[in-house]
Amino acid sequence: MSLSEVKDRLQKLTRKVETLRRRYLALQSEKKELERAVERQNLEIEQLQKEVAQLKIDNEFLRVAHTVPRDPQVVDRYKKQVAKMVRDIDRCIKQLNA
Repeated sequence: MSLSEVKDRLQKLTRKVETLRRRYLALQSEKKELERAVERQNLEIEQLQKEVAQLKIDNEFLRVAHTVPRDPQVVDRYKKQVAKMVRDIDRCIKQLNA
């Protein structure tokens, strides 16, 4: 093998290595972008899960609210029951903190 053939092979090999290096760097960059996209998607999923949970709570509240009769006496009785429950909860919290 002559010196010129060796130089030609070395140049071809150098070009292939450079091509592979550029492809590797491009793939690394793409991987980082995809990782950032996955992180954004995960944050969005987490936010949507929180929103779904809140909507379920709101839905349950509305469902219960629609079952409450419109009779003022019944509404007043429910208000008193809720107020008593709140007082009981407050009392329990005070006992736990004592």
